[in-house]
Amino acid sequence: MNLDRTTPTLPSRSLVALYFQLAKSGIVTLVLISVLGGFLIGQPFEIPLNWTKLVFTLLGILLLSSGSSALNQYQDREIDALMPRTMNRPLPSGQLSSREVIVFVAVTLILGLLTLVRIDLKLFWLGITAVISYNGLYTLWWKRKWAYAAIPGAIPGALPILMGHVAATGNLLHPAGIYLFFILFYWQMPHFWVLALKFETDYRAGHIPTLPVARGVKITVIQIAVWCVAYVALALMGTFFLHTGWIAFAINLAVSLFLLKELRQFVAAEDPVKAWLKFFLWINFSLIFYIAAYAIDLWSVYLPWQK
Repeated sequence: MNLDRTTPTLPSRSLVALYFQLAKSGIVTLVLISVLGGFLIGQPFEIPLNWTKLVFTLLGILLLSSGSSALNQYQDREIDALMPRTMNRPLPSGQLSSREVIVFVAVTLILGLLTLVRIDLKLFWLGITAVISYNGLYTLWWKRKWAYAAIPGAIPGALPILMGHVAATGNLLHPAGIYLFFILFYWQMPHFWVLALKFETDYRAGHIPTLPVARGVKITVIQIAVWCVAYVALALMGTFFLHTGWIAFAINLAVSLFLLKELRQFVAAEDPVKAWLKFFLWINFSLIFYIAAYAIDLWSVYLPWQK
């Protein structure tokens, strides 16, 4: 199938908009929020915040994540052309050529890695690991062959928050950084499988054996529930790994109760596919709230009544 640009069959969009879509800007934004959270949580309070390191960490991961997302679309261009949800992406729609995408991928990945290596060599290797595991193992192998590909595929998605923490501390094996990694790891299963339920017919058309396609709705809902409960339990254990206090616990307890309520309604729905959106939004909001709660609690040392 020739997917290089010909005469577009869709209304032309601006070049900037096309590259934003190619880079999956919505996903990249969530990645940067996690990086920022990891950095702020890892910040040693006995030294001033290194704004230069923070900005260049965000920039490096922005470039790396954008390039990896674009490479994913290049790798999946023929699959995307089969699925209604993705057939309007820049490559299958013919609005960007393969050459343009490859140039974008090369420039962003190289600049991203060069930026990270100047900050900390550990960030460089974590970045390499993220690209290889996502664009190599997950995109080309796991998701095309295995119903439970989301589990190992969650590894590259969980690395950005660890990278933010490593940038702040310089310690790859810090318990707090490892804990944050697993928060994002557990979050991704309910997040992805709810989407997979919603777009089951698309994945079936693209011959991708996601959990709903390969195992059905019932098994998928059970797996979502199990991983979501584990995710909530892990989030409530943050005080043991991050040395946070009542502020984080209170916020996270409230968020967890709301999320579990939405999970219960989702599981009990006659048709979970029709009930997906509200629960999906709460899954995403919960991650932002959890990370923010940890950061707010740790940075509350600067509040007047804490001095």
